[in-house]
Amino acid sequence: MDDFCRCTPSEFYAAWKAWNEMQQSRDRGEWERLRMQCLCTLQPYSKKTLDASGIMSFPWETEQKSENEVKMDKEDTLRRYREAKAAAGLK
Repeated sequence: MDDFCRCTPSEFYAAWKAWNEMQQSRDRGEWERLRMQCLCTLQPYSKKTLDASGIMSFPWETEQKSENEVKMDKEDTLRRYREAKAAAGLK
C-alpha cells in the first residue's frame, strides 16, 4: 500500500500499462488456443486444408488504421487550436 501511495501518476500509468499488456497477452493466448482447437476439430471434415486465420481472424492480427486517426501538419493543428479558442470565447 505504501508503494501505491508514493507512486506518481506517470509511474502508476506505467505499472498499469505493463499489467494491461500482460492481461491482453494472456487473453490472446487463450483465443489462439481456442482457434487451434477449432481447426483440429474441423480439419477431418473438410476436403480442403484449413488455415487457422481462415477459421477465426482477430483484430490484433490485422493492423487497421482508425478512421479517426488523421495525420495533421502544424498548420492544421494551429488552425484547429484557433477555432477552439474562438468557440470558447478566448482571445
